[in-house]
Amino acid sequence: SRAWFADSTNCNFTMRDDNGVSYSFQLTPARQEMLESGSLFLCIPTEKALNEEIYQSGQSSYHNQSLAYYAGLSAFKHDDETEGCDDFRLSFGEATYTMRIDGDTFHPRDCHDLGSGVTMDYTAEYIDSYTVSEKTYQGVMHLKLVDVAYPMTINFPTEIYYAKHYGLIQVTLDDKLTLHRLPN
Repeated sequence: SRAWFADSTNCNFTMRDDNGVSYSFQLTPARQEMLESGSLFLCIPTEKALNEEIYQSGQSSYHNQSLAYYAGLSAFKHDDETEGCDDFRLSFGEATYTMRIDGDTFHPRDCHDLGSGVTMDYTAEYIDSYTVSEKTYQGVMHLKLVDVAYPMTINFPTEIYYAKHYGLIQVTLDDKLTLHRLPN
């Protein structure tokens, strides 16, 4: 699951839009924390568990307003149904896509428009390889809104291609403008 975070050598990159305008992106290296949780019975601890949280954040120079970027993975057992699965959250601008990841299988939960408060459905698929700006990326997550009429916040990402070890490689905003990652 750690493969879904950008390696430290891939944290600074440039994306170019359909109009030829380039934007810089800067990500922090992935960070890991162990969080302790548990349950109480009559104020007496009865069970303890450690949850692993891995996250990476960053910003961009897109239109002089920082499009926030966040990828977060929570590795812990929810119940028997999700044993061995990780919760994954990918945020870009005002969008937050949440899912469970089980190997290379994605189980979409929802996409939330933080600006308008709307929650939407989306599809998620694994692609073995995908080429952007003449560079081929192996192991790509493809997210796409089911109904692109829902987002109300400007620059809402309606389609995302996200590669293992690299992070964001292509994003379409408002179903109109696409940004492509340039090779390093």
